[in-house]
Amino acid sequence: MLPARFLTPSALGACLVVLSCLGSGCSPTVTQPNGISNEALDLSVAYLGDDWIVETNQGQDLVIVPSDPERQGTLEFVVGPEETGINLVAALDSHRKEIESRPDGAYSGAQELTGPMGTAFYSRGRFKGADGTVEETRLLSIHPRSSRIVEMVYQYPAGDDSSRRVGELIELFAEVE
Repeated sequence: MLPARFLTPSALGACLVVLSCLGSGCSPTVTQPNGISNEALDLSVAYLGDDWIVETNQGQDLVIVPSDPERQGTLEFVVGPEETGINLVAALDSHRKEIESRPDGAYSGAQELTGPMGTAFYSRGRFKGADGTVEETRLLSIHPRSSRIVEMVYQYPAGDDSSRRVGELIELFAEVE
């Protein structure tokens, strides 16, 4: 057996689980993190949690959806082209104009955030979609390794759960690397 100084905290924890089960007949289970990576976008989400599942992860398409089928919606990761002088405020204004140009489009505003990738903003609005009113919340930030805008575009049926949906998006943003 290796001396304890050679064990990482996670390896030590796994050893403790196994040792605690010896003689008691239990079968230890070790859960692996359920993150996702997309090489084409050069992004990873360290932990999706139980609330999200991957719908598409191919090429530059990375889309996740709520794991509960009752909670409709899609969250798409979009990475823009390389550019100099990125202006997130201008990107917010573009989102506002886009929302307002859609049928029954109503922009709800934006808010600045600070996260692991630095300054970010979320921007929200509603519009009439094919199956009723849709709410769209976009979280905009600068890519951690290049001069590109990263957008997390979350669309879902408009309802009375906007603050919960925005909270979910912000929690997920904290896992982006």
